[in-house]
Amino acid sequence: MEFFFLLFRSFKINNLSILYENKNFIIFNKPNGLLTHPTKNSSENTLRDELIKLHPSVKEWGVPFREGIVHRLDKVTSGIILCPLNELTFKALSEQFKKRTIKKTYMSIIEGHTNTETGIIDLPLKRSIENRNKRTVDKSGRDSITEFKTILKTKDYSQISINLITGRNHQIRAHMEYLKTPVVNDTLYGANPLEFLKPYEICLHSSSLEFSIFEEEYSFKVDPPLFFNRVLEV
Repeated sequence: MEFFFLLFRSFKINNLSILYENKNFIIFNKPNGLLTHPTKNSSENTLRDELIKLHPSVKEWGVPFREGIVHRLDKVTSGIILCPLNELTFKALSEQFKKRTIKKTYMSIIEGHTNTETGIIDLPLKRSIENRNKRTVDKSGRDSITEFKTILKTKDYSQISINLITGRNHQIRAHMEYLKTPVVNDTLYGANPLEFLKPYEICLHSSSLEFSIFEEEYSFKVDPPLFFNRVLEV
């Protein structure tokens, strides 16, 4: 089996970086501020729209309005997104995401410091009653497990690596808020706004993705946005 490792950007389309492409799938590096797919409340351009421009055939088999989308990132989150280019690959990857055999690692900068250098956050999440745009810790919610490791500390911030055991909507953001260490600039989840960052630029980045498909192994990595360094230098 072959092993692929990428740490570069090949080219960009409307600020959306394409990291890698073969006949079965394409790997994007999504910027902060770009929706993964259309929503009921927005008509803005999305990653899915750019995918259709590149590969119109995904509309022949894809789920309406989510053609070629097998997983997603929040609008405010940057990083790696894997998109299948045919139905067979879509079904295979969907099953892997369901079984949690695809390893996703995130890089984040949070306010303050966690109580331990490493840890596992095992707290159920559900949609917030007070704010339907948020998720909150609740014993009646769905099992949600986040594993983290501190990489670097400054006076006010910590840079952490995160391994998602489960993949709930807003999981990292909600868990970090509960620990009173919200993701930097994530004002929806209690962070203080930073003047030099745009409202949609939060310090949460999907940095690596590892999976096997059709008897080949793949590993993709990409650095977080440059504003991460600026935050750590403050």
